[in-house]
Amino acid sequence: MHISARTTMAAATLALATAGITAAPAFADSSLPEVPGAVSGTATAEEEARVHQEVENAPKVEMYYHGEKIDSRSDDLGGAQVCAEVSQDGTMECFDDQAEADAYLAEHAPTPQAREGAAAQSAPKTARAATALRSSWLDCPKSWVCLWQDADFKGRRLQWPTYDTAKTRHLDQYSPSFRDKASSAYVNRPQRGVELYDFRTGMPDPHLFLGAGYTRYPNFKKISYAYGGNWNDKADAIKF
Repeated sequence: MHISARTTMAAATLALATAGITAAPAFADSSLPEVPGAVSGTATAEEEARVHQEVENAPKVEMYYHGEKIDSRSDDLGGAQVCAEVSQDGTMECFDDQAEADAYLAEHAPTPQAREGAAAQSAPKTARAATALRSSWLDCPKSWVCLWQDADFKGRRLQWPTYDTAKTRHLDQYSPSFRDKASSAYVNRPQRGVELYDFRTGMPDPHLFLGAGYTRYPNFKKISYAYGGNWNDKADAIKF
């Protein structure tokens, strides 16, 4: 099904206005078109205060890999390729590859929809060991939201399930941190978009709305940033 960029952007802008978020015009720093469904702007004072309150006193989120906590000083998630939220307290389990992640999440993801999405991924893909290091938007299970460290859905990835109500996580909560590392995303669900925030001092926080509807965002360098430049390696918090 084809949805025009104009229709998608209009719907997203209306949703942001209802939520009290200011959407600024896009000033791309390249000749490439803006990503349909992405609305870049700044948060209102009320929205900014709410988000900061939600994450201000948030404890560090532990990340486990092969049964052990990942060293908080690690720059590569301890060698893991995929980390997924497995509890409403934010706890993450990390895996060597997507096949391993799907097999675990099909049993242990925190919501029925998240378990179903992982199970659907793992069923026909039991022989993916040869492509374990390949990364693609197809690796993000249905009902999950995924952020990749590199453009084009490559590199290490964090992913979150869909809960009944949206949750906000500071990407610096994770141990090790994923702050200022996101470069591409996939919102693999039909409704409820995702919001990214960049915390700034002395000026309104930049805000990025990523529309839902199984929408892919392959390169944050193609999404303009409120104060110039682009959204690559800018995200400090996610509301999913």
